[in-house]
Amino acid sequence: MNAATAADRRTELTFVKTMQNNTFLSRLLYAGIIACTVTILGSLYFMCRPFTPEDILRAAGSTKIYVSEHASSFADACSDRLDAFHSARAAENRQTADAVLPDEPVPLAASVSDTGEEIPYIEESTRLGDVSELDYDEAPTLDSAYIVMLDTGCGPMLYYNQGDSRWRGFLYGGNDRMSKYGCGPAAVAMLVNSFTKTSVTPVEMAQWSADNGYYALHGGSYHALIPEALKAYGLNVTSVTDYSREHAEELLSSGHILVALMGRGSLTQGGHFVLFTRLLEDGNIRIADPANYENCMQEWDLDQLLSELKKSYDDGAPLWAVLP
Repeated sequence: MNAATAADRRTELTFVKTMQNNTFLSRLLYAGIIACTVTILGSLYFMCRPFTPEDILRAAGSTKIYVSEHASSFADACSDRLDAFHSARAAENRQTADAVLPDEPVPLAASVSDTGEEIPYIEESTRLGDVSELDYDEAPTLDSAYIVMLDTGCGPMLYYNQGDSRWRGFLYGGNDRMSKYGCGPAAVAMLVNSFTKTSVTPVEMAQWSADNGYYALHGGSYHALIPEALKAYGLNVTSVTDYSREHAEELLSSGHILVALMGRGSLTQGGHFVLFTRLLEDGNIRIADPANYENCMQEWDLDQLLSELKKSYDDGAPLWAVLP
């Protein structure tokens, strides 16, 4: 055998041995995979045996019952706590109302008090009010009760101030002081008291507002309070869409009172209800301001106030005409 033949023979033997070794390793690898698979499947079977459809339905039913029972108990507990919270708030509000209201309310649509004394009219001046001076957001804290009549185009009207000592601390909606958020109920109460047969205080009007969904948390009253409350108490109220001076003068001259929602600017930083009560011969007007008694004593430029109306047009805002 020559050298070339011997080399080829050695190469062939090496190749055969390599193939034999690869075959052995492959078989060993396959066996390992099969063993691992069997082990895993066996473990899963013994640890989590397969469920029948009946087992699944039974488990789902039990879970539903468990969740339902606990959810019901949780809801009942929450409801009890919520009822207790509202009851406590209502009791607190009643105590506040009892503390700030007189035993007998002032007669509302009359010019004579329950003592037989005539209720005085407000002392009016010819001074023209300066709109730039009206920079308040809350009625000033007062130690007096206002019992005074205003002369309006509809006749005598009893004035109410939201910061009156009788109810300034009352919590409108159980949360907000009347002195800051009560201009809506106070304005409505003036009209209802004076031009219907119903007697209500600003506090009672605020409670009516809250009960009927017109109280806005930390925002006073929704604009819908004006038309809905006045209609509910029998007054004729319509939205005014013509904000011209001529139209406002026509309404005031024909026995209407205008409820005006004043916007952010010189009158208020947010929104504020006032009443345009009477047109004067010189073209100025009188107002009933629930937050500022002194403003009711002065004359006001109608054009200036119309320009200060809030740019809000929901529920008839920002101007309504009221006719008894």
